[in-house]
Amino acid sequence: MMRAARLFGPADLRVVDAPVPRPGKGQVLVRVIAYSPYGTDVGTYLNRHGRYVSSYPVGIGADFSGVVESCGAEVTSVNPGDRVTALALDHCGDCANCVSGRTNLCLDPEFAAPPRQICCEEFVLVSARKLAALPDEVTFEDGAMLAGIVDALNAYEQMELSAGDCVAVIGVGAMGLSAIAAGRALGIEVVALGGTGKRVEIARQLGAVAFGISAHGEDLAALVLKDGPGASPAIIETTATDWGIAQAFAIAAPGGIVALTGGGQLPLTSWDVVNRELRIVGVRCGHHQNQALDLIACGKIDLKGTVTRRYPLEEVADAFALLAGEGARDVGRVIIQIGDA
Repeated sequence: MMRAARLFGPADLRVVDAPVPRPGKGQVLVRVIAYSPYGTDVGTYLNRHGRYVSSYPVGIGADFSGVVESCGAEVTSVNPGDRVTALALDHCGDCANCVSGRTNLCLDPEFAAPPRQICCEEFVLVSARKLAALPDEVTFEDGAMLAGIVDALNAYEQMELSAGDCVAVIGVGAMGLSAIAAGRALGIEVVALGGTGKRVEIARQLGAVAFGISAHGEDLAALVLKDGPGASPAIIETTATDWGIAQAFAIAAPGGIVALTGGGQLPLTSWDVVNRELRIVGVRCGHHQNQALDLIACGKIDLKGTVTRRYPLEEVADAFALLAGEGARDVGRVIIQIGDA
């Protein structure tokens, strides 16, 4: 048996005993060392608008690192004892997109809506295709904070940004901080928008020019356009909220490009897009895992300073209560310490 976090209802997170799974064909059993929640996990915890969970109990967590415990049949890419991290999305490995490296856009219908990864437990099953070895220079905590970096690198590639360009990052949560760090690693100037507490200072420490807000939902567009850097030619929206998306399009310069990582209906019409000649790109996770690990290994990306709290697995409910409450404004990243390295 193992200890595993399970949601039994919105904000009802408990650590229970569960059977240790066995890897099947193409699967790997990973002993989880570290897990770092981000916005989607908080959305799952609260099940906002009923979007994330259809039935309970259910596991939680996606961004993690660990050690390979055992391998199923036909797995040759990793071996027991390997230090690993995982991509968010599984893929077939054989379609045209996968062969070209765009595994996040796998064309196989079986992987169009793959089951959400869970990892807040002592052992987890993972498709071998999703795993990557951690370089010696990359710690388990580094490897548990990869998703936001991978998303941002995907966005910056699609936006064709390079050193010396400027991007506005909407949101300074876990994903926003990762986008700031990834941008600075590429030599991109970053303006960060959002945050009511210490997260704004963390954004500045990562190298962003940060504009905080005084209250949740405050309109930043007027401030940015009047007293800030002005309209932005490139924006990445990391909150996936109506507020964040509205801010992104409000500050977009004519001819600008907006990268979206999720969210609901857009607050503009096709004519708004046409009249301002805006470009919109979607960011479906990413396939830039090795690039992210290389940037961490060489010291160009370091999110260790963003970690403000660490909890053992048995206290994961306290961690989520913090991240879902008012105290989150002063919290950067949180690490759930599940296993012993």
